Amino acid sequence: MPESLWTAVYVLWIIGGTVFLLLRRRRPTTTLAWIIAFWGLPLISGVGYFMFGPRRLDDQSGLRQRARQAAADHIPPVTEDLQQAFIAKFDLASLARVSQTDDDPEPGPKQARAVQLFADGDSAFPAILKAIEQAEETLHLEYYIWEPDVIGTRFRDALAEKAHQGVTVRIIVDAIGGQDCRGEFWQPIVDAGGEVRKFNPPHILKPQPGKLNFRTHRKIVLIDGHIAFTGGINVSDSSRSFDNGEGEPAWRNTHLSIDGAPATGIQSIFLEDWLYSVSVDAVNRGERNAADLLPKSEKKPAIPDDIWRWFPDRDAESTTPMTDDAPWVQIVDSGPDEKSEDIHLLFFTAITSAKRRLWITTPYFVPDPPIETALASACARGVDVRIIIPADSDSKLAKAAAKTFSADASDRGAKIWLFEPHMNHSKTMIVDDELSIVGTANMDNRSFRLNFELVAAIYDHNVNAELAEMFERDQSNSRPFESDEDNAGLVNRLMANTSRLLAPLL
Repeated sequence: MPESLWTAVYVLWIIGGTVFLLLRRRRPTTTLAWIIAFWGLPLISGVGYFMFGPRRLDDQSGLRQRARQAAADHIPPVTEDLQQAFIAKFDLASLARVSQTDDDPEPGPKQARAVQLFADGDSAFPAILKAIEQAEETLHLEYYIWEPDVIGTRFRDALAEKAHQGVTVRIIVDAIGGQDCRGEFWQPIVDAGGEVRKFNPPHILKPQPGKLNFRTHRKIVLIDGHIAFTGGINVSDSSRSFDNGEGEPAWRNTHLSIDGAPATGIQSIFLEDWLYSVSVDAVNRGERNAADLLPKSEKKPAIPDDIWRWFPDRDAESTTPMTDDAPWVQIVDSGPDEKSEDIHLLFFTAITSAKRRLWITTPYFVPDPPIETALASACARGVDVRIIIPADSDSKLAKAAAKTFSADASDRGAKIWLFEPHMNHSKTMIVDDELSIVGTANMDNRSFRLNFELVAAIYDHNVNAELAEMFERDQSNSRPFESDEDNAGLVNRLMANTSRLLAPLL
């Protein structure tokens, strides 16, 4: 190709790429970084942007939005005003409003019949399996990782048995996180009448910009629409030690169960994801998304025939008597299909609202600038800020980046602790003595803006105290972080600072 033609193509690339990027509303530093990359490394940056650049899943007419719109017609309406009993009881009650944005209103806090915390898979898995065994009508599960190992097979067989008994079984597994479970693994459930769907499967022949980057990181179990489990535990032997022989020790993790009306919020989230996901059989046929299976004349995915069974507490929740000390729970979700970053906003506001203590456990401590500023502000106000991260992470990049962010937080007064026994995968926050946050979201950009996540904000002094006891046990098994830890030498510093640059992707 003549040199003049190459020059013309390059100039057109720079002009077109720059205009394209300027039309996207992003942080100025991010836009500038992509523009510089487009100019300096045209081919590499183009492929990189195609894979990782987009921050929204699709527009208002896209597949995900069609699923959300279809689900919205059947989700119980959101109550706009917080209940006076809730406002009067908690100093931090106003935090419940931050997620109730106009474009994506979250359900307000509702009283649960019970909330139970689990410190690891050894306690959570038996409780989930027992609840599955007691299911009478519906079983809905959604997981980022589902391994075809001992615990994964045990879950599958339990669900197949319930499907044989006539219980409606629906499972969503992330197409990337659950890729080790092939179609034959799920066949016992399908043969028994259950259905398994994949979330956001990649399609080689029909690629979409950035779509591979958007994963469901949620861990959800719903029993008969009124008992829910969520938290940091995936279906994997890494979170269990029973029957584990002499293998690696089970990960420390935090999960919880919710009995009662707050489960409605989790059920609503599952419905959106169910309508967006596609069956395992369709994936094997090369289909990309559930909406692709619709005739072009159809605008919304089909609603399940038994939708009336999905929300059994819809009429009862306002009349069911609750004791004064019953915990209040708000379910908050976020994802790249939403304009607002509700979990990020909740974390930021919780950190800035803390008055006495702020105790955080996260496996990946890679905060963005607003969260860094909020943590610095809490330290400056005299709040007891403690953060537990694993001494040895399963992600080398996240571990390297966490060193630099931990050093910054430590310099501003936060007490950083390194959990030593094994991997700590818990995602929790304790604010003063009344608010606890437990869920699937890490303290990183991927959880804030790229993944589909879910957290439970629990307003209750007893749950707060129990979670604080877990935190103190973890702290007793941790060592203090030193600002210059593992930072000696050119290679270590280069690795840490390079990983920090990649923080938006971690």
